[in-house]
Amino acid sequence: MSSPKIFNGLPHSYFSINSIKFSISTHAVIEDIGDNIYIFVDEAGDMDFSINGSQHYMFNFLIKRRPFSLHEYIASYRYSLLERNLNPLYDRLDIERFHACEDNKYIKAELFNIISTFNANLVKVYSYILDKTKVAPNKRQEKDKFYIDNLSYAIEKLLDELNIDKNFIIITDRLPIEKNKNKQVGALKRGIKEYLSSKGLKLRYDIFHHSSASSANLQIVDYISWAIFRKYEHKDSSYYKKIEKYLMKIDEATKDRTDVYYEK
Repeated sequence: MSSPKIFNGLPHSYFSINSIKFSISTHAVIEDIGDNIYIFVDEAGDMDFSINGSQHYMFNFLIKRRPFSLHEYIASYRYSLLERNLNPLYDRLDIERFHACEDNKYIKAELFNIISTFNANLVKVYSYILDKTKVAPNKRQEKDKFYIDNLSYAIEKLLDELNIDKNFIIITDRLPIEKNKNKQVGALKRGIKEYLSSKGLKLRYDIFHHSSASSANLQIVDYISWAIFRKYEHKDSSYYKKIEKYLMKIDEATKDRTDVYYEK
């Protein structure tokens, strides 16, 4: 596969990353890479259940196995943006991580260009979507419980979709709710343990909550999640079309519910 064309959007003279030569061999045998599944998680929407809040709340999951591809392009693109700051004629960009809600339109375009070049056979996305107006009041009174209950349920649905039969690692961004953090993590791990037991599966798993700056995959799933949210919340499919090929399922969990508890 040829290298993706990098950073062609900014209206100024600027060297491009495709001039950088990488010496990584894609045919190298890496003996210590296991057959484990990695699941990276991002949520989109807010927990404001009123006319002022978002219509939707969703969890989006990126499913991959090592070795992870294209990370060198994403890292090099970020370093090139930092090096751009050495030219005093340009506005300063302090980019620790890529984040779709914060990045400008030129950076967004290039990140989506990179993401769109993944092998669709090796990268899968599962999306679990709630229409918040159809969530019963007793299911959303405590935000930490709403979050962890739906994340646990979405993970179980995903594991069903995958017919999980391999050890797996789940990595989320930092938990969005500080209250009862240990309780949330405990409930999440307990839910997965009970799920595996109910299926008679003797698999090993772990869950980590890392800063998105530590993981290109968390930044990738953030971009994918943003594209899906744009489609459902704002009826804008322009970015969604770039990642649609990776979708294994869009699970609209509240689609068949008829009760609406407040107007948007």
